[in-house]
Amino acid sequence: MIKSLLSLWQSHSHNRQAMLCSVVEWKGSVPRKDYPMMLVLDDGTLYGTIGGGSMELKVSQAALKMNSASGVTLFDFDMTGTDVDADVGLCGGSLKVLVEPFSSELESFYEDMLLQFAANQKLMVKLHIESASPAQVERQLVVSRKAIEETDADLEKRLRSIFENQLTRSFVYDDSLYLMWQVFAPPTLHIFGAGHVGQAVAQLAHFNELQVKVYDDRTQLITPERFPYAERLQTEFPIKREAISHIPDQDFVLIASREHKHDRELIAHAVEISARYIGLVSSARKWKLLSENLHSKGVASEDLARIHAPVGIDIDAQTVPEIAISILSEIISVYRGKSA
Repeated sequence: MIKSLLSLWQSHSHNRQAMLCSVVEWKGSVPRKDYPMMLVLDDGTLYGTIGGGSMELKVSQAALKMNSASGVTLFDFDMTGTDVDADVGLCGGSLKVLVEPFSSELESFYEDMLLQFAANQKLMVKLHIESASPAQVERQLVVSRKAIEETDADLEKRLRSIFENQLTRSFVYDDSLYLMWQVFAPPTLHIFGAGHVGQAVAQLAHFNELQVKVYDDRTQLITPERFPYAERLQTEFPIKREAISHIPDQDFVLIASREHKHDRELIAHAVEISARYIGLVSSARKWKLLSENLHSKGVASEDLARIHAPVGIDIDAQTVPEIAISILSEIISVYRGKSA
């Protein structure tokens, strides 16, 4: 999230001013529960979204009226309204949005955060917000439990517990708001096959902030023009086990090669790793024949049961873009914990 905001900011916003808007607390039903961030540029341009609707409009309007001299403001939004004709939120929850100048110091803090994350997979950001006027904000990068030191033993215990469990949590303590925000890299979607479906899924995955790697042996297909947002890895088909054994447990695999025998070899290797998701582009009949063949060669039934085939959520997809939507919908469902 912050990586994409920084990329947009540094690529397109030279000599501009901006306000950083961050959801730092939420309760009940709200548009987003992942503590989103948004940049509001001085010309009204928005990078990112904190949930849309009237709440986001009010935040962006307030941010435009602020400037580097305005300090920091913590906005409260009650979305428990019942009047559908009134300009109020109807979601049923409440949230707090922190709006502050996106200074060079703040930019450097998040750049340092991304650099540290690359070297340390266990990293959190601690925000301490004193609800004064203007609000006072203290940020700290936390790379270990011992790095959390507070004069209040109960507060220290609570913060350390959140860190140990790698949670993202906000809470109020002695009139101050604390947010422990887990920093993590999005999983990578490994697409084996650079055909039409692989291309469409790669593009959708990028816009859903997944990292993408595409594998194929066809140099005419695995090009920057067809995959502008993906890392492209030329490989040989049928693929060797070594080309797939490195995939981390949290990643996703989509098999969409050009030949059934290549699909079979990829599945045989894929079931030996612990990827969170393995999908195969196929018909029901093709999967029946492939799975029977693999089972006859010693692949266990419980391993074959891990394969999402035919891949995707059933939306009666017909076109390539529709098929890509169904596939990514299934991946998001697994990523967000809605299905196994």
